[in-house]
Amino acid sequence: MKTHLFLSVFLGVTLALLLMAVVAAPSAGHVKAPAAELHACSTGCIYSSVQAAVDAASDGDVIKVAAGTYTDIHVRPRNDITTTGLVTQVVYISKTVTIQGGYTTTNWTTPDPQANLTTLDAQRQGRVIYITGDIQPTIEGFRITGGEAQGLGGLPWGEDTGGGLYIITATAVIRDNHVFSNTCSSTLSRGGGMSLWSSDATLSGNSFILNSAGDGGGGLYWGSGVGGATINGNNFISNSSQYGGGAVWLATSGMFSGNIVTSNKADIGGGVVSEIGTETWINNIIVDNQASSAGGGVWIRGSSPRLLHNTIARNSSGDGSGVYITQCDWCWWDAHSNVALTNTILVDHSVGISVTGGNTVTVNGVLWYDTPITVSQSITAVVTVHNQHKGDPAFAADGYHLMAGSAAIDMGINAGITSDIDGELRPAGSGYDLGADELWHNVYLPLIIRNY
Repeated sequence: MKTHLFLSVFLGVTLALLLMAVVAAPSAGHVKAPAAELHACSTGCIYSSVQAAVDAASDGDVIKVAAGTYTDIHVRPRNDITTTGLVTQVVYISKTVTIQGGYTTTNWTTPDPQANLTTLDAQRQGRVIYITGDIQPTIEGFRITGGEAQGLGGLPWGEDTGGGLYIITATAVIRDNHVFSNTCSSTLSRGGGMSLWSSDATLSGNSFILNSAGDGGGGLYWGSGVGGATINGNNFISNSSQYGGGAVWLATSGMFSGNIVTSNKADIGGGVVSEIGTETWINNIIVDNQASSAGGGVWIRGSSPRLLHNTIARNSSGDGSGVYITQCDWCWWDAHSNVALTNTILVDHSVGISVTGGNTVTVNGVLWYDTPITVSQSITAVVTVHNQHKGDPAFAADGYHLMAGSAAIDMGINAGITSDIDGELRPAGSGYDLGADELWHNVYLPLIIRNY
């Protein structure tokens, strides 16, 4: 009797475990295939163009591209603000793929984009890269140049946009690329180097150099912030447009941190323009930009951004302002600016901040140096300044790191920012340093941008 009882229990448990295993096991139709690795090169590979590899790839695949210059142009159905018509570009992406440059045909393991220059050149025949859809692609290690967005549209009001890269809706990662000499040459166009529209993209370690747009955002145009992009650790250098020579943010709520914006030119907003947005700016360097009219470094219209630990210096403009703050004159609602600047170095401008009527600015922790006029404001503007200091910022040879004896050292408040532009911890001394850099007694050489 005991033996039969044991066998019954044993068989019952065994059968139950087998049934559970069968139920838990995925069906053959639901097993995800492992990611494939595809190689592209000018000669000797299965894929002689990046587009051919993208077309052959499936979601999750990795495309590795060997050094060389890829100039092939491809025409595809348009899928952005509208789905009518065609778009022209070197690479059209509507899949979640990773595309990496910097390889050689003898080494597909370790990329070196600086030694193995991998160039996508549209030769003014269209955009360089077009990314669309609910996808999460990654682009890294490329030289992106020769893009022209004229006649390609891309914005809701019909303007051309995104000469080098155009990204709509995709949650793309754009990393360690050199985006240079791209343009939107039509009069009403934005985003010569790159355009993001309704995209929660992440941009890191890229250089945007010598790009141009007829209207706004010579280096970058970032619009319609659905969730907000993250722009971190990029260089915006020598770009140009009518407004926002380096970059323009429109209706965004993302993060702009650890970027260097220098030597850009525009009529208004030589460095950066913010319109009707609520972005957060942390540890940025905005220096040596030019605006023929107003806002040599920054021009803010109808926005409420928070600026924490930024260095804004040596920008020039027609009205002398480093930062110009005004209301939105085209908005159909009451769109005045409400700006907060905390722990800012704001030096070497004849007017530090210029504020038009009805706008509100709160400054807490600022170094003015010897600027004769620190704030110029309309009688109806509300400007509050706390913890202001004057003195020499004592920049290092690179123009923004602090040297011993800087008047910015230990003069800031605790704004909740625990690291600086170099990733070094804050505070280093008895208090927080003003500006993007926290002094750790390092030696800094003049700023050198590698054009790989």
